[in-house]
Amino acid sequence: MAERLCQQLLPTVQVFSRGLYANAAYNVPSKVSSFLSSKGIENVQHHSTQLSADDLKNADLIFCMEKIHLERLLDRYAQYTDKLYLLYDFAYDKEKDLIDPISLEGRSFIKQAEILCETVTAAVKKIKQQYGDKL
Repeated sequence: MAERLCQQLLPTVQVFSRGLYANAAYNVPSKVSSFLSSKGIENVQHHSTQLSADDLKNADLIFCMEKIHLERLLDRYAQYTDKLYLLYDFAYDKEKDLIDPISLEGRSFIKQAEILCETVTAAVKKIKQQYGDKL
């Protein structure tokens, strides 16, 4: 979801999503497609992909939704400390985990999906402020 939201807001920037525990058999649930459709994002195709060292090397910014994931990456790839961030912290300058809405249902899913959307929007605003002419 975060990948698609970023792509919509930063259409000239290469954005990709990776997972620490990705499963290639993952299919986008209809609730995710419906939510993204409500945000103007149609035809969502996604194949879950495991994060690689090359992904970290080639990325300019790397965002994690949970502190535990960030810490694992920092422990394993200390050379990329300058581009690894907790998404909420980057967006709002406040350390906080984001709940991945994928495992939720109903109003809980919508609430967390909206929080994710708002956080991505705030992060993109900050990216545009910091990198504006380079985008």
